[in-house]
Amino acid sequence: MTSGSRDASLNALRAALDRPPPAGLDTLEPAELAKLATLLTEAKQRQKAQVDIALTESLSHVPLLLRGAVRKILDL
Repeated sequence: MTSGSRDASLNALRAALDRPPPAGLDTLEPAELAKLATLLTEAKQRQKAQVDIALTESLSHVPLLLRGAVRKILDL
């Protein structure tokens, strides 16, 4: 594969990690890097969705009059 596809895959992985990839990952093939970036991005999306659900469900324990303020604080 070309250097450009390797660079693009490393950039995608860097974006998925929100930091430079750990040493050694640059030895992976571009297709492997791209798959890893995709898997990490999907895992982060699932985690965010689960956290949002948990936060929303936890609001049932907050008194009704405070829920609006708590939602705003939690950015829900």
